[in-house]
Amino acid sequence: TYTILTDSDPEPDFMPSQIDAFGERTGSAAVAPINGWVPDESKPCFGLPGVVAPTGFFDPLGFCQTGMALNEVKRYREAEVQHGRVAMLASVGYLAGEAIS
Repeated sequence: TYTILTDSDPEPDFMPSQIDAFGERTGSAAVAPINGWVPDESKPCFGLPGVVAPTGFFDPLGFCQTGMALNEVKRYREAEVQHGRVAMLASVGYLAGEAIS
C-alpha cells in the first residue's frame, strides 16, 4: 500500500537510497549494483562499462572529467540510452517510410 505524505508529516530518518531490494534499511548509504555495474571511485567515470581493447578508455571530449559526481555519470548514462532508443526508432521510421513510398 502507498501512503500520501503531506507537509505536516515528519521527515524520514533515512534516505530512500538506503533501502535494499527487499525493502529493508541498509546501515549505510552504500551504492547498489546497477545492471551488474558497481561504481568504483578509483577508475575514470566510476568504472562505467564500455572499455574496449583497441582504444581502452576513450573519452575525446572529456565528458568523464575528474571530480564528476556519481549522479552526473548516471544522468549522462541514462541520457545516452534514451537518445540511442530515439535514434533506433527514427531509423526504423525512415526505413518504413521508404518501404511505403
